Amino acid sequence: MRKIVSGLVVVGFVLSSMSCVTTDNAGQGALVGAAGGAIVGSLIGDSTGDAILGAIIGAAIGGAAGAYIGSYMDRQAAEMRQGVEGAEVERLGEGIRVTFDIGLFFEGGGFELLTAGRESLAGMAVILNRYPDTHVFIEGPAYVPGRYEPDVALSERRARVMADFLNSRNVRADRFTARGYSRTESRGRSDPTGGRLRNKRVGLAIMANDNLKRTARTQVR
Repeated sequence: MRKIVSGLVVVGFVLSSMSCVTTDNAGQGALVGAAGGAIVGSLIGDSTGDAILGAIIGAAIGGAAGAYIGSYMDRQAAEMRQGVEGAEVERLGEGIRVTFDIGLFFEGGGFELLTAGRESLAGMAVILNRYPDTHVFIEGPAYVPGRYEPDVALSERRARVMADFLNSRNVRADRFTARGYSRTESRGRSDPTGGRLRNKRVGLAIMANDNLKRTARTQVR
């Protein structure tokens, strides 16, 4: 219990800091230091059950290099808001959270992509290929109508289907981490339904890869 409370305190501090930054978000990357990024990421994953946010913060490098990455992400996020149908695009720190309603992608307890989901991912693939120096974390939705508990195995399969589709649109396979919804995420602090709303959503996190981090550090020397 003490671990959960301390994790939420740190997460609350980071998120409140982010909310105070200018609207273009270019400076958000400087808020999370390299030393604290991995720690905060693990706390978020363990204590709040938000894997997408944890992935973004855990990948942060901070400082001036983080601000450089933030500017890169600002441009990419702006294009996604314009070019990806049905996407809720949110800039967080040095990354981007992209969320879709499950109904655009999957029907019932299935894992085959619906036409609307294919169109949304096709639009995303075009933008991802314009910004090749990113890593994409995909979390498949775990919701099945009529079931209270999340279907973790189905979630993993859905995440892989999404990654495979993006790969078929020339987004390199080594850019993906595809994973299922974890039962520990039902502890998410912002979801009073115990995770049942979150597992109905398709979530992706877009973060700097190692090449972009090296470029960022070189540019700000």
